[in-house]
Amino acid sequence: MDPILTLIAVLGALNLVVLAVLGLWIRVHLDNSLLELDEKLALAIKSIVDRMMEGGLGDFEPPNPIQGAIAQLIQGMAAQKMNTFDATVMSRGDDGKFESPVKEFQ
Repeated sequence: MDPILTLIAVLGALNLVVLAVLGLWIRVHLDNSLLELDEKLALAIKSIVDRMMEGGLGDFEPPNPIQGAIAQLIQGMAAQKMNTFDATVMSRGDDGKFESPVKEFQ
């Protein structure tokens, strides 16, 4: 076999081995980073929940009843607007048929 082809084959195999090791190293590093991030987030959420339960987040002004009523009114109007659609009223002729046909259904 030609020594150059052998060298190319060996370098190709070495390249695959290096890529596999690099991929494994990246995966292990990424897994460890995600676990560390998960632990830090869990501690942050736990501390916030603990402070909320103890009342240590500060004094909050209770909601104003009028503001609550206005918020409910706005929510109701938004819900009603979402459940409606635009309609066009068309006039009918003496025979009971529409005077001008609807272009969408032709």
